[in-house]
Amino acid sequence: MSSDRSAVGIDLGGSKLRGGLLSGEGELLGRLEVQTEAWKGAPGVLANLKRVISRLLDSTDPARVAGIGIAAAGQIHPVTQAVVFAPNLQWDDVPLRDEIESAFGLPTYVENDVRAAAWGEYRFGVGRGTKSLIAVFVGTGVGSGAVMDGLLLKGASNVAGELGHTQIVPDGIPCVCGQRGCVEAYASGQGFMRRVETALVDGTATCLKDDTGGDAGRVTAALVARAAAAGDEFARRIWGDAERYLGSAIANYVTLLNPELLVLGGGIMTAVPALIGAIERQVRAHATLMSRDLRIARASLGDSSAIFGAADRVWGRA
Repeated sequence: MSSDRSAVGIDLGGSKLRGGLLSGEGELLGRLEVQTEAWKGAPGVLANLKRVISRLLDSTDPARVAGIGIAAAGQIHPVTQAVVFAPNLQWDDVPLRDEIESAFGLPTYVENDVRAAAWGEYRFGVGRGTKSLIAVFVGTGVGSGAVMDGLLLKGASNVAGELGHTQIVPDGIPCVCGQRGCVEAYASGQGFMRRVETALVDGTATCLKDDTGGDAGRVTAALVARAAAAGDEFARRIWGDAERYLGSAIANYVTLLNPELLVLGGGIMTAVPALIGAIERQVRAHATLMSRDLRIARASLGDSSAIFGAADRVWGRA
């Protein structure tokens, strides 16, 4: 693909909708960010998405845009590239590729958001020069992706590497996916919010009631971590669960795939950097043979990782 052409990259997450214009050489030429507004349902989110794409196309010569790559939360159909199931967006069977391709007349490609972010870090970020990596991003949810021997792992149903929805506690607390005991139910923004909400309803003693004004929707990982550090018993328990279960799940992931590099990123890792140290201690302790030469690093592209990975999909490299 000619380096004078560009591609639109979109990161469609449960909370934020980010877009960028990427040159064929991997330079980010422009970037936008808006609220996803998932509560509006698929029609409202699609309207927001189209506005972001339109603004990016208006910022350049549309004739030089090769296509649109979208990194979307949830399960993506391997053939139709529809969003089969996205609990954080509350979507079922939304024909995302067809909708955007029809609206803009450009080749459109859809990939899972976290796998796109893993590919972005592999191609343009901290993973450059490696042959294998796994990337774990912790924010609204817990997502992960893996690149092995230069290939992005996708699986038969395009859901390979769904670490957040592996069971870490048999018959544990409910997860938004409908299962119980998932990593995401214990170690994500949504997981913290749901656990605090339950505690407020049950009348559990915690300073988080005052810190949030009794509104669980105002809970953040940083707030829970601060309350835990201050000695709040409930906060210490749920923060301890997050560290323990997330660290254990990632250690298992490292043991299974034996990557050169473990990339850690996402909003919670940024807000509470101490979580990275806690995860590294768990990985070194429980995946000893596999982690002997393992390098652990923070995602270097920040919240643009998925934009890079999605745009690179247009060039046919992912």
